[in-house]
Amino acid sequence: MLSELRGGVRMALRRRPTMLSLAAMIGLACVVLVVLLVDVLVQFKALRGGHELRERGAVVFKPYYGSSGVASVPDRTVADLVEMIRAERAYTAVINNARPNSPDFAGGVPTVLFIGSELAETVPDLELCEPAPCAMRGAEVARPAEPVGIAGHNFTDFERLPRSATHFETYLGAVSLDERVVLNLPPESLPRLNRYEREEAMSRAVLLEVSDSELDSYLAGNAAGELYLVPHRVAVDQPKRLSGIMVAATMYVAGMAAFLALVLLAFAVTARRTLYRERAVFAIRRTHGASSGHLAIRLAGFVGVVVLVPPLPPLAGLLLFGGPFASAAGWMAVLVVVIFLGLWGWTVKQQRGHELKGR
Repeated sequence: MLSELRGGVRMALRRRPTMLSLAAMIGLACVVLVVLLVDVLVQFKALRGGHELRERGAVVFKPYYGSSGVASVPDRTVADLVEMIRAERAYTAVINNARPNSPDFAGGVPTVLFIGSELAETVPDLELCEPAPCAMRGAEVARPAEPVGIAGHNFTDFERLPRSATHFETYLGAVSLDERVVLNLPPESLPRLNRYEREEAMSRAVLLEVSDSELDSYLAGNAAGELYLVPHRVAVDQPKRLSGIMVAATMYVAGMAAFLALVLLAFAVTARRTLYRERAVFAIRRTHGASSGHLAIRLAGFVGVVVLVPPLPPLAGLLLFGGPFASAAGWMAVLVVVIFLGLWGWTVKQQRGHELKGR
């Protein structure tokens, strides 16, 4: 059996320039398809997770700033947001401005602040530590050497987030947490944040089941501090974003899948020509007692060395990344095996056709 497999491999390598080129293109196309599928899976899962936000009438905000300085939102408005977070009708986050004037904060690792228990309920697959206050670190972040202190809390223990953990933010989209420290803070921490953090926290607030009067009061309070917020209801805006993102993602995936199909078609044409030229070799193998099974194994070696072997090692490597990479790589590996079986069966049929016709 092994000798037949080696014979198939040698049959492919005798056409080395063509077969190696096709093998390289198949392997590259499979890896690129996995990367595209990961993006599709992350975006689709995050946006589908917005179902809870839509059901609860979530309102998010787009900020405009009245001056070049930091907004100074009145304490009363901040307290209102704290009360809504305590009542599990709001949550917020600071993604870009956690201690912006302290480059050594958390060992220089970018830090995300989350406030509000409802965040974990409405963002899919975000497994936040609890109870707050507590800290986590991304899969690629080492444990900080020094305690991390913010808003009256000092963090020394850091749970590890699963690889590819992602936060969904309405305007930023999927925010990878692999290279970030995540601090889950209680609501009363909000007034203790510095001005930069509090400004971002007010603008990134997500209000749930908010009445018109509460919304108007929130907007007016922030405007008094020269932070002008334009409200957007997720139930109206998100389906449009979902449609746009999925159309764009589908175009990328369809383009790469078409490229892979063309490469496989080129291989099929080359394989058919190769089988015709090798018909004498197969006839000799028959006269020396080779069965149909032996010839099929030889053809498995021929097809496998081009179609199966190049993509599987990188796909196996991507499986180790876990998260959406593992899911996408797993599906791609299954597809590669199916393609191999299809082409193998087709080449066996072609070879038997030549044999029956005696040519």
